[in-house]
Amino acid sequence: MVDLKQTLSRFLAIPGVRQAILVGRDGLMIEGLTRDGKEDMEAVSAITTTGLSTAEALGQEIARGSVVGVLMEYEHGLVSVDPLGDFALMITLSDNASNIGRVRHLVKTSRSEILEALDIA
Repeated sequence: MVDLKQTLSRFLAIPGVRQAILVGRDGLMIEGLTRDGKEDMEAVSAITTTGLSTAEALGQEIARGSVVGVLMEYEHGLVSVDPLGDFALMITLSDNASNIGRVRHLVKTSRSEILEALDIA
């Protein structure tokens, strides 16, 4: 059986990643880990799902297909949102974009493992 906390801890091992959150499409946090605890993970989960819904609506409106991932860059960091099928999202908060490639790669390689742990594979 896959331990979700252990899986999420791999994201925090990437330099600059401050939070790794697994959230349902309904906005409820399934599991999350934080390096410093500054941001409220449940609030981040709920707000991010709304942002993803907006990105999905835009993709349909402009006929660009399904959302593969969403990156939001702010003055003091980056938020990455990766859909994991129809039921879950992987959210990471990072200090900057320098390791986004490593984050995206880890999402792809962990996808099956996470879905299996959620019993939705």
